[in-house]
Amino acid sequence: MSAQPDSGGRSGKRLWMWLLKPVVALLALLLVFEEWLWDGLKAQLHRLSRLSGVHRLECWLGSLPPWASLCVLVVPALALLPFKLAALWALAHGHAVLGLLTLVAAKLTGTALAAYLFDLVRANARKLAWFEAVYNAVMNLLVRAKAWLAEQPAYLWVRAHMNGFKASWQAFRVRQAAKRSVWRRRVSLARLRLAQWLTGR
Repeated sequence: MSAQPDSGGRSGKRLWMWLLKPVVALLALLLVFEEWLWDGLKAQLHRLSRLSGVHRLECWLGSLPPWASLCVLVVPALALLPFKLAALWALAHGHAVLGLLTLVAAKLTGTALAAYLFDLVRANARKLAWFEAVYNAVMNLLVRAKAWLAEQPAYLWVRAHMNGFKASWQAFRVRQAAKRSVWRRRVSLARLRLAQWLTGR
């Protein structure tokens, strides 16, 4: 008689894990993609700091008081709100492709700006006691969530494939850069030979 509850419990656990697999896979995909997107876009925007005007802006943002630093974080959402509304309008009027493209562009731009600005004002914003407490709580929650996800086979599968895709993409970019370099050298050589031929005439 005692074997039936145990069997039912094991069956229920297996069913729960089977139902949970797609959710874990989706969370893993979102987490890995967000990390990749966050880091990549932030690095691209930080390259702009080579410009003198952008560098001065970064210095000014880094000198803001804590409350002003928090207000800066609202800028991406406010700046992209008209584009998101335009995307919803396009979707509502049957322009699915245009609406989706606009939403994706807004998401990419918003993520890049949020990562870039947060990196600049984080130190000053954390001087506020309540923000520091919220920040630490969120970071601890993310650490626990990532630790739990790291033990899930679906997460390991998604991360392995995303890392493979990232490595393939980087290798493709290296090959394209090498091809462009060879092409530029050939063009330069052809120009040199043409100039020598014209001079010889």
